[in-house]
Formats: sequence, structure tokens, C-alpha cells
Amino acid sequence: MNVKTCLSGLIVSLSLTGCITFPTEESGKVQVIWDETDRIEGCELKGTVYGSEGHFYDYWLHSDRDMVWGTINQMSIKAVDMGADTLYLYRPFGFLSSVTMMANAYNCSHADKIR
Repeated sequence: MNVKTCLSGLIVSLSLTGCITFPTEESGKVQVIWDETDRIEGCELKGTVYGSEGHFYDYWLHSDRDMVWGTINQMSIKAVDMGADTLYLYRPFGFLSSVTMMANAYNCSHADKIR
């Protein structure tokens, strides 16, 4: 193989690697809860969101912790777009090369006033 071919292959490979999703200013304020159903009483369900980080070709470049963090950031960004301020996580899927999670998005800003 010549140098140009090797270099081109390297550039294509590097461009395929994904980055971890970072929170925005707004999504950083979204509460994430797991097993506390009392915290969503009186909240308005906005919908279901999902997030996913990692691919079969680049998962080894990211730690599981970073992929989970990025997945939650993706869901938080989607929740903000829906007008939600709280994520209630589903039980996570098992993963080997990527992380995929689902959650219900709720607006709980008025729930404290009701209680």
C-alpha cells in the first residue's frame, strides 16, 4: 500500500469515530431520577426520549462511564426540547459496544406548587 492510501484510510476511520454528547446550559438543569415514583407525582408527562452513544467500530475509544454520561446528556437535551425538566429512567438495556437508554420526560416545575 502506498502512503496516500494508508493516510486516506486513517482519515476516514477517524472521521467515523463519534464524540460523547456534552450537556447544554439548559439540559444540565434536568433532574434525572431512577426509582423514585413519588418525585413524579403531579408532573406532566411530555413523552418518551431515548439516547445512544457508541458504535461497534469506536466503542473501545470511550469508557462505559463516558458513554452512559453522553446518553443521559442526549436524553436531557431532548427533554428540554419537549418542555420537560425531569427524566424518569427506564431500566437500562444491557450493552457491549454501545449504550442505549430510554426515559419518560416530565415537566415537574408546577408539581411542587400542587403538593
